[in-house]
Amino acid sequence: MVDPERVSDLLKGIIRDVKAESSRSDLASALEQVLGSDQSPHCKVTGFRGGKLTVEVDSSPLFAELSGFRRDEIRERMNELLTKKKVAQITFRMGGTGHV
Repeated sequence: MVDPERVSDLLKGIIRDVKAESSRSDLASALEQVLGSDQSPHCKVTGFRGGKLTVEVDSSPLFAELSGFRRDEIRERMNELLTKKKVAQITFRMGGTGHV
């Protein structure tokens, strides 16, 4: 039999998840503004830790464009829009974002 979790541990986990999602929503909004309405639906912010942003892309041609030619431009423009955090590095990954 598994011991039940304490309510305080459950609440800490929920608060941690909400803070992470809130942090990503700022980044997702900045990314959407930089990429525009044509490209942003194909991208999803999946992580941000230590200034390193991870973005999942669902299109091979778009992945090639973003990771090969526009990485620095996107990072610089996002940093102009963000007030509380700065992106030091962007990693693009191929994957099905599930929201397209």
